[in-house]
Amino acid sequence: MQSEISADSMRDVYNFIRGNWEYQLLFGVMGAALVIGLIYMLYEWRRRRAIMAMGEGGGLEYHKHPNLGFRLRAAAPALFSLGDYNSVENGLRDVSALPGAWYLDFQYTVRGHKRGGSTYSFGLALYRDERLTLPEFELAPETLLGRAGDLVTKRDMDFPERPGFSGRYALTGPDKQRVAAVFTPEVTGVLEGLRGSWQVQGAGKFLIVFKRGLIAAGAYPAFIEEARTVFRAFLADPRNLAGAPAPAAADNEGEAAQARLYQLTGGAGMGRPAEIALVVAFVGFLLAVLYALLKN
Repeated sequence: MQSEISADSMRDVYNFIRGNWEYQLLFGVMGAALVIGLIYMLYEWRRRRAIMAMGEGGGLEYHKHPNLGFRLRAAAPALFSLGDYNSVENGLRDVSALPGAWYLDFQYTVRGHKRGGSTYSFGLALYRDERLTLPEFELAPETLLGRAGDLVTKRDMDFPERPGFSGRYALTGPDKQRVAAVFTPEVTGVLEGLRGSWQVQGAGKFLIVFKRGLIAAGAYPAFIEEARTVFRAFLADPRNLAGAPAPAAADNEGEAAQARLYQLTGGAGMGRPAEIALVVAFVGFLLAVLYALLKN
């Protein structure tokens, strides 16, 4: 008897939906959101598996939630201070070619009062070494808007004898003399030869290179090799090193616990549009079916 009632109820729901174009449109939108969300989840799973496999075969240690040994927001590079909170995921720790380097997914989120905030993602390579003594600087692709603004601010540092580098990048920093000394012809030559829109930031014992948007698994090997090339270019200049021995990587359990708490409470992951669409579509689907059952 219960099965007959259930069958009749579902038949009523089906007939109700067929007779109302508003519901057909609603279910179509929710169905599309569900499909997008599932495709995104599958893509993320396959990407994570590919990154793990690449790490196992290339002298890299994979960490789903990396413990970097320091607090991101307490680090010097300007990127780490953006947003209201940030996180790293899918980290590859370099243990052979360039110990001390990490290759990561980095995200920061800006809270919003009306739409829940916005999350920005980057493919990030990070090198941290106690021997480094870099001045604070930021290097980003040159833009027309940036050139126009620099006519007033005069912040961009140009090298007339290296027009290719100066035409491609905007270089800024509070201590222009020290920054100019760091960007030797060898360093600018390496940066000029990079493919894509790279950004570089340095300060103290930190050096990071990054691109906007997460790096596809197939592009990860090239991303790592180019990041290593940039790191080595800066490390090749003895003026950037204080001469102290490089310490072993710190094992900060407190930072690891904070990262786990961040993930449990949502973190940047809940800011991803596809995941939000998947949750909203599923809840909307259940409410729509419940409404149709009660109406009939």
